[in-house]
Amino acid sequence: MAHASTDISSLLKDISAGAWVAISEKEEAVLAYGPDPQEVFRKALAQGEREPLITRVPERAQMMFF
Repeated sequence: MAHASTDISSLLKDISAGAWVAISEKEEAVLAYGPDPQEVFRKALAQGEREPLITRVPERAQMMFF
């Protein structure tokens, strides 16, 4: 079964490498970012997002093949 992937690099372009990021469930906007993933999650919930996506901005660009 194939899985869809989404390029969110445009959302992350102005955020420092290593930062944790909360992205809207529809992958349309950054809701919060910072050094602590739990705080980022709390801030996203406070904005009304029920299921934010939490990820970390990579330290370097890389390609992954699955």
